[in-house]
Amino acid sequence: MAEQDRVGSAARDAVRLLAGLADLGLEAAEGAVRRARGVLGRSDLPEMAADLHREVKEHGDVVLDRVAPPAQAHMEAVARRAAAARENASGG
Repeated sequence: MAEQDRVGSAARDAVRLLAGLADLGLEAAEGAVRRARGVLGRSDLPEMAADLHREVKEHGDVVLDRVAPPAQAHMEAVARRAAAARENASGG
């Protein structure tokens, strides 16, 4: 009977632990919903969204500059090829 009590106690502990975790998760979700409602109720929400959009794009530019070489402008490449072709044609 002692073995059964231990298993039952462990099962109860596991259920209590899961119930506690679920309760904490629900409290966190409720807090997030309250904060979201507060943000959505602001009159300057479009400006905040525009600022966030601009900042995220700037961060993206920084990351891309760090990991990728800058792209060469198409018209600049065409002009360089044309100048090189003219130079070759003139015998330079």
